[in-house]
Amino acid sequence: MKERRNKAAKRPAHLEKNGRKRPGHAELSTRNPREAAPKPKVERGPVNDDLLRALRAWGSARQGGEQSADDALSTTGKAGRWELKGALDRVFRHYARLAWLIRRQGVEPTPDWIWAAASVVLDGAPLEEVARRLAVTAADISPFAGRLGRMGKEGIASAAMPNPVRAECPDDIYEYLSVAYGAELTPELKALNHSPPLDIRVNTLKGSVDELLTLLNVGDTELRRTPYAPLGLRARGKPDLAVTEAFTAGRFDMQDEGSQIVAALVDAAPGQQVVDFCAGAGGKSLALGAAMANRGHLVAADTSAKRLARAKLRMKRAGVENAERVLLTGTDTDPFLKRKAGQIDRVLVDAPCSGTGAWRRHPEAKWSGVTDLARLTALQDAILARAARLVKRGGRLIYATCSMLPAENAERAAAFLAAHPNFRRIDAAEVWARAIPAVPYPGRDRAMLQLTPFQHGTDGFFAAIFERTA
Repeated sequence: MKERRNKAAKRPAHLEKNGRKRPGHAELSTRNPREAAPKPKVERGPVNDDLLRALRAWGSARQGGEQSADDALSTTGKAGRWELKGALDRVFRHYARLAWLIRRQGVEPTPDWIWAAASVVLDGAPLEEVARRLAVTAADISPFAGRLGRMGKEGIASAAMPNPVRAECPDDIYEYLSVAYGAELTPELKALNHSPPLDIRVNTLKGSVDELLTLLNVGDTELRRTPYAPLGLRARGKPDLAVTEAFTAGRFDMQDEGSQIVAALVDAAPGQQVVDFCAGAGGKSLALGAAMANRGHLVAADTSAKRLARAKLRMKRAGVENAERVLLTGTDTDPFLKRKAGQIDRVLVDAPCSGTGAWRRHPEAKWSGVTDLARLTALQDAILARAARLVKRGGRLIYATCSMLPAENAERAAAFLAAHPNFRRIDAAEVWARAIPAVPYPGRDRAMLQLTPFQHGTDGFFAAIFERTA
C-alpha cells in the first residue's frame, strides 16, 4: 500500500480528467492547450467491457494487496488506463453500498454482480442488457433482471443501510475509527471517500516555488500554494502535469501534502547522515535529498528491489546525487544495521500500515481483504526497534504512517518508548516550529501530529519524533 500511494496516474496528453470541485472554488477546465482532439466519450454501464474485465482481474488478485489494483488496470491498453482508473475508483467509492444491495437479493457480490449493480444503480443502464451479461442462457435473463430491478428501485441511498455501509467503511475498521474520532467520524469517513486533489512538491535542487508557479500556470492550468507544506502546490482539477517539460526535467514530483509534511518533520539538513528506512519508491527520499542540498549522505533502504529500482530512476530525474540505495533483509541480523549502528543523525520510518489514511487515493484498498492489525502492529514494533539501532546519541527517529488508527500510531509510539528508555519523545509542535516556521502548527496534540482529510485536506498521516539520549 505504502509504495503506491504517491504514484501519479498517467494518461496520454490528449485525454482530460477533471477533479472534484472543492467548496468555495470555481472549477477550471484542465484541457492541455497543446491538445487538438476532443476527449473521447467514456462508455458506461453494460457496454463498458474494460470495467467488467478489470473488476474480474481485481477479484482474482484482491488478496494481493497493492498488486490487485495494478492487475485490474493492466487489463486495458495504456491509452485507456486513466479512464479505467476513474471508472474503477467510482465503483470502489460505492462498493459497500452496491454489495449490500446485492446481498439483499440473496446473491454474493462477485465482481460480475458488482459491475452489474453499478451499471444499473449508478448509471441507469437497461436491465435486460445487463442481465444478459450475467445469464448463461436466454431463459436465465428474467431472474437476473428482476434482482437488478429491485436493486435499482431501492437505490444507492437506501435508508435501511447500516452505518458502516453508508459510510463505505469495512465493519472492523469502522469500530476502531468510531472510538478514535467520535462525533467527527461521519465527516472524516466522507472525506476519505472523496477524490483527493493533485498536489506536487517543488524540487529545490532545480528551482524555487515561484519559478515553478510561473512555468506551470499557463493556459487553463492553475496551481496555488498548499496551506501547510512550504514546497507544495495544489492544482485546480486534475491537469496532466506528467507531460510537462518541468516534470520531465525533475523540477517537481507528485506528492500529497501530508506526505510532504512528514518529510519536512524529519528536519534533515546539509551534511547529515540520513536514512529513509522504509523508502519504497523513494517519494520521501527525494524530499530529504533536496532538504540536504546534496550534501551529506542519504540512504534509501527497503526490502523490495523493485521499489528501489524505481527510486533510482526518480532520484536521477530529480538530481539527487548524495544518495545510495540499500536492499534490506527485513531481519534483526541485517548487515546494514550492524555496519551503521549508532551513526545516523535522522532515521525516518514510514512504516507499512493499514493505509486507512490513503483510502481517498486508493479506494480499492478498503476491499482487498480484512486488515490484520495484530500482524501490522507487531511488524511496526519490529521495524522501529531495528531502525532505532541506527540512531546516534542526539539523533532522531521519526515514526510515520499513512494510518488513522491509534493502534498503529499513538499506541506504537507509547510501546516504543516503554521498550527503549534511551529515547525520549520530542513534541511535534516543537519540530514544526523549526521546520515549517511560517505556518502555525495544525495538530490538536502538540506531542504527536495526526493529519486527516477532513481537518487538513491531506491524506491521513501520523508522525511521532524521538531523540536518542544515551
